[in-house]
Amino acid sequence: MSSFFIRKSNSVKSASKSGAGGRKKKLGKQKPSNSKAKKSKTNFEDEEISSDEFSDVHSENDIDEREGVEDVETAQEAKLRLAYSYLEEIEKEEKERLERQEIDKEVIASRLKDEVLAKAGKLRRKIGDLLETVTETNIAVLHNKKHKLSVTCVVVSNDCKHIYSASKDATIIKWDISKKAKVNVIYSCHKLKSKSAKVHDAAILSLAISADNQFLASGDVESVIHIWQPETMNHLHTFKYHSGAITGLAICQESNSLYSASADRSVKVFNLDEMMYVETLIGHQSSVTSIDVLCKNRTISTGGTDNSVRVWKIQEESQLIYNGSGRSIDVVKRLDDDHFVTGGEDGIVGVWGILKKKPTHTILNSHEKDGSGEPNWVTSVATLTSSDVFATGSSDGFIKVWKCEDKYRKSKLLFTIAVKGFINSMAFSLDDRYLVVGVGQEHKLGRWQRIKEARNSVVLIELKKRKETVLPVNGES
Repeated sequence: MSSFFIRKSNSVKSASKSGAGGRKKKLGKQKPSNSKAKKSKTNFEDEEISSDEFSDVHSENDIDEREGVEDVETAQEAKLRLAYSYLEEIEKEEKERLERQEIDKEVIASRLKDEVLAKAGKLRRKIGDLLETVTETNIAVLHNKKHKLSVTCVVVSNDCKHIYSASKDATIIKWDISKKAKVNVIYSCHKLKSKSAKVHDAAILSLAISADNQFLASGDVESVIHIWQPETMNHLHTFKYHSGAITGLAICQESNSLYSASADRSVKVFNLDEMMYVETLIGHQSSVTSIDVLCKNRTISTGGTDNSVRVWKIQEESQLIYNGSGRSIDVVKRLDDDHFVTGGEDGIVGVWGILKKKPTHTILNSHEKDGSGEPNWVTSVATLTSSDVFATGSSDGFIKVWKCEDKYRKSKLLFTIAVKGFINSMAFSLDDRYLVVGVGQEHKLGRWQRIKEARNSVVLIELKKRKETVLPVNGES
């Protein structure tokens, strides 16, 4: 076993084997139903039966046997029935969408192929050229006095109906996207004036939500992770296993495994279905600053000033190490199962393939330079899942939206969005309609600089596309 996998206690593996036995039925001698058919042994041997008489007897016996037999659907027939039913549903959807009677078989085949690729994590959607430039009319600022300090993290529910944001004042707010209004609030211990309440007592730095919208995880600078029920915002559980600030959280969309990154240089794994600690992943040489999930049983993390990215193979108990060329790698986001995007303090944005130890493409000075001649810090990265589009944020007053080209070997700037303040967190909605931004007057990890004219708020940016299309491309690293 590799040294970086540490388990809290020896796990006990148990397995039960069960077999399904079949009962044998004794077949008794059946008496002939036709008494005329009884013949003596000698007569039966000598007598010949005509073909017509034989067929009559055979058909009568067949009818008698069929009368007591019920029609049973085999497993193969059930699969075929479900497949035909699924195809009929797709035909119905395509007929409604295209408003025509004749169904294009190529469209159906394309949809089936897309679903297979999506499940395998190999779907590539070319939508960069379809995005229209964002104007001021497409930007809404969700400002609430409950967030008195910088907003540090935001997530969007998978049904694309709600936003969850958290800030340095230890408050979590649930927003309704359609109404652009606050729905619920989880106050801090200071606000409730109760140390015994199961809420945060310090600045919250990270949020994550499960695919089934059953779990919302939040982590703070006091190394506490709280688990909530997103619909009701009721408290479910608390994890206290780290010794440093919780700088990043990610939930596997297939297994409900929670991965936490911490300033204590470790990544920990939790099972949310059982609400239990699983194991610790060790390898980073400095604070782990960001984390995301590539696919089931594979997570990816950045080590900040150790200038590395690590892909953790949970089942194989091994890790892949990718070293950057700049001063630090602070944020990481999955582009698809084979590619990811990083950003750092030195303003470098990198697009990586998991099969290469170096970035397939780097963007130097991605957010220009500040007044002192230093590159602006890339403080956040967001990706449109399984597509060629990603966004980067800094403190220069702009969010930049990029498109990957030439098999991820170069990137093209599509447009910029003016947002004043530190872009501490960003997230695209799964329906590609919104980019949600957490803005603060300060960087989420410190108070080195303050932009007084910025508003501590959540910014909702509506994305417009010229045409809704999904084009899969064979994955290449």
